[in-house]
Amino acid sequence: MNNNNGAGMEKKAVKGEKLSFKCKIQDIPLTRKELKNLLHFHIPCLCCGMEMLHPDIYSNLLENHALYGNASDVISVLEPFEQIMHPVERQVFNMFKSMSVKYPNKNFKELLELKKDIHELALVKIQSIIFNKISFYRRILPKKTARQLRKLMIKTNDIIFDPQPHKPFSRRIFIHKLKNIIKNIENKKIKTEILEIARRLPRSSDEVCAFVVKNTRKRPEVIALNLIHPSVGTFEHLMPKCMNGMNNSLNFALECSYCNNSRHHYPISVQIEENPYMPQNAQIQAEKLISLSKKGLCKKEYIQNLKKVLQTLSDEIICLDISRLDA
Repeated sequence: MNNNNGAGMEKKAVKGEKLSFKCKIQDIPLTRKELKNLLHFHIPCLCCGMEMLHPDIYSNLLENHALYGNASDVISVLEPFEQIMHPVERQVFNMFKSMSVKYPNKNFKELLELKKDIHELALVKIQSIIFNKISFYRRILPKKTARQLRKLMIKTNDIIFDPQPHKPFSRRIFIHKLKNIIKNIENKKIKTEILEIARRLPRSSDEVCAFVVKNTRKRPEVIALNLIHPSVGTFEHLMPKCMNGMNNSLNFALECSYCNNSRHHYPISVQIEENPYMPQNAQIQAEKLISLSKKGLCKKEYIQNLKKVLQTLSDEIICLDISRLDA
């Protein structure tokens, strides 16, 4: 699964010529159902290492009408999943638990509305600092590029300082426009510096203030589901589908929804740049899969293929030790 959330990754050429994905149906190590079943056994995400939620459990929650109700009722439904929530989502969940004591009859949306102003102010402060750092580069950019950058920054500041903008600020759209402005800059160092600063703009998955501001616009049941959605286990295409990656377990790894969405179609080497602990987390997942293999719950061939594909597509940054598989 390669969905569209802000990832902040640069495109790089995928070196796929070294890897052959040609196979016969009988060579596929695990069916989709068999791979999905592994998520019942507390599998950690290949990228971030967080424990993942089985997608069927999430699907059942979609039909739970208690999520539409008062915060106290929703909290009782979500509490069993608190330990696998990602850090920001867990902080927001604890905020809800604290507020529900004082406001037992309010839903999640109403509770966020009580917090919106203070969190919006905190978010604007963070954004303003970053925008000022980007604007500084107008002094050293070519005149045309500097004018384009100035125009973008004026429009952006108009949005974030307007209490009720026509359209809310979008980090993803801003970075996309910024890339188009600086794409022809010959000085690669300056271009890289500008993009690195822009990527520091808070995302709802990075900062509580960004989560509050973004989710205040959503329905209460959607807010509740957003607390656990990042933890849902997914099939990550190791070789992106848009680059002819196969749609079966020879090309699948188990990743949480957040890491999968964040990667987009970028190479694994770029994903590692954004997540420097990914090689260690991939090894932790491999150890878990090996343990399941010894219990007859995961085929050895899947783990052996995972090692080969990860090593090739990561330019040998990820080299799984699976020696215990045959021990």
